[in-house]
Amino acid sequence: MLMPEQGQKNKQMIPTPGPGGGSGPGPQAPQVEKPNTEEILKRMRKVDPDQARRYRQRTGE
Repeated sequence: MLMPEQGQKNKQMIPTPGPGGGSGPGPQAPQVEKPNTEEILKRMRKVDPDQARRYRQRTGE
């Protein structure tokens, strides 16, 4: 009994849009700005000023 050869399916490469773009029917990523890292670090220092010291101890630095 011989098995018939399977034909190769030609898949067309559809270019995918970048983040937040696209015209497809699915959900789209929101367009948001990247937060300012300096502001985040300032807020973190206010919440926990010893966080950097503890982080260095955890990582063995």
